Amino acid sequence: GVSKELGLITGQFGLSGDNAGKLVKQLQAINGASIETNLNLIRSVGELARAEGVAPAKVLNDIAGDTETFAKFARDGGKNIAAAAIQAAKLGLNMATVAGIAENLLDFESSIEKQLEASVLLGRQLNLDKARELALSGDLEGVLAEVKNQVGGAEALSRMNVIQRKALADAVGLEVSELS
Repeated sequence: GVSKELGLITGQFGLSGDNAGKLVKQLQAINGASIETNLNLIRSVGELARAEGVAPAKVLNDIAGDTETFAKFARDGGKNIAAAAIQAAKLGLNMATVAGIAENLLDFESSIEKQLEASVLLGRQLNLDKARELALSGDLEGVLAEVKNQVGGAEALSRMNVIQRKALADAVGLEVSELS
């Protein structure tokens, strides 16, 4: 029955068989729930991704492919990772990039130094304290939202010069292309 259900999920959402197995194993290690419960969780993540206008295969394969991020930041049975992966996909990012942002923010000394440098170059106060707090608690979805809030939007970015864009990208732990 489990094999049949797993086959249906892979067909429905485009999740590879290898990644489906990895995802079930990761979920079981994090939340200790039954295989059936975890299969239902995978199905709900796929449906949520679809409802958010993101390809379920992209989200599910991204989660399964980044076991390190899952192990470091998963809470609530991994639901926070699923939400972060969906938001990352909406922004054109992946979980490795989101984890990089969080890791950058958690390197407090360097992160604060980069934040201050960016603030000077931008001529406005950049405050990543809330993003750091969210990263520390494992709220990667919140980290993305807060970073997006601090960056501004495409219009604000387009008004910046090359040095300002680089400083802002460094402050949030991204490459300039990812920031764009």
